[in-house]
Amino acid sequence: MKKWVMAMFSILLIVGLIGCGNDSSTSSGKNKKVTISIAWWGDTERNKKYNDIADEFEKEHPNIEVKRQFGNFNDYWDKLATQTAGGNAPDVVSMHARYVADYARRNTLIDLGKYVDSGTIDLSDFPKSVVDSGKVDGKTYMVAQGVTTSGEIVNYTQIKKLGVEPFDDNWTWDDFVNRVIDLQEAIKTKGLKGTWAIDDQSSHMQPNFEYFLRTQGKEIYTADGKLGFDKADVVNWFKMWDKLRKAGAIPDAATGNEYKNVSLEQSLFVKDKVLIHDIPANQLYLYQDQLKNDDLGMIRYPQGEDGTNGEYVEGAYLSITKGSKHPKEAAEFINFFVNSEKALGIFKVEQGAPGSTKMDEFVKPKLDKNQQESLEFIQKTLKIADTAPYPPKGNTEVTTAFSDAADSISFGRASIEQAAEDFMNKAHSAIGQ
Repeated sequence: MKKWVMAMFSILLIVGLIGCGNDSSTSSGKNKKVTISIAWWGDTERNKKYNDIADEFEKEHPNIEVKRQFGNFNDYWDKLATQTAGGNAPDVVSMHARYVADYARRNTLIDLGKYVDSGTIDLSDFPKSVVDSGKVDGKTYMVAQGVTTSGEIVNYTQIKKLGVEPFDDNWTWDDFVNRVIDLQEAIKTKGLKGTWAIDDQSSHMQPNFEYFLRTQGKEIYTADGKLGFDKADVVNWFKMWDKLRKAGAIPDAATGNEYKNVSLEQSLFVKDKVLIHDIPANQLYLYQDQLKNDDLGMIRYPQGEDGTNGEYVEGAYLSITKGSKHPKEAAEFINFFVNSEKALGIFKVEQGAPGSTKMDEFVKPKLDKNQQESLEFIQKTLKIADTAPYPPKGNTEVTTAFSDAADSISFGRASIEQAAEDFMNKAHSAIGQ
């Protein structure tokens, strides 16, 4: 997220909260027409699902109009930070574990506890672990739409054409590097121009670098909000990706930058320019829908040398912003989204397995083959996943600094040592350590 956006977020926050609503809705009576706004990130297909769900909600709640806004992942967070700072954030916002602690501790989200206690948001069919995943400092700030894990999507059809053996889950980080370089050699042997083994994931602090750390028994953040790694870990991460860069196995910096914020449909993977790509597992079927003639599959991120895995529970959530003038109606929308058969019949596993076990059972028979494969990978990896500490306030600045460091290396503006040093200084400053 751009630095000026976060600066604005911090400076204007107090101003933006002046005149904000409280936890009681200003609407009086069920028949009074009110308008709530919702925002999410996603591609074309996801946007349609959200819009269809909002339409169904309006049919059941004729007194509530739902205004909608959306964007790609990076643009969404930039805009939300600006809106929050200006006091005009949407009522209901898509939330993520990477950002919830920051937003909650800046007092910009509503504690949903009163709506859970009253039954307005019914979490009775949600496992305790899923409910707890929406809490920060013991308070409920978000409700799970879907839970998932991440991994690498592989185009097995294209790899088979190159005469390369399929990848499997039993690999270390050294295996990962060697296999990717071998794949690039096969691409080169075939004379394929403008095709790379894998996209450049060096700038992805979460979840990629986080998995890398967890396979070594470390975390990005400790439970008390401090950095859980040191400069040497950052250097090792960037060196690994630089080795792939020098082997020609990842796109050059200019190409990577060109495709950085494109839609799924325009991504390097869908365009057959890379054969391995990192995604949340719930998105597998979306890529398969784009590449109908190719066989795609998910593989886990590499493990540590001792077999330690890095999996942790991820997901997509819904929150209500502090400035909402109609928090009760916003809570009703969240409840509809996560507990209604009409909503889940549309959403299915769009952002992971449903948080509600009841809705999970409802959805399973309705999944197509590609969606079932997504769900199978999620269920398999959730069995070995645990929770990761939520990022502290300042995580957005840390994430931006990490991405900037990776870019400075890929574009040749800084050495790995210098980029890692600069990042560590910025990271410590961002979280006040």
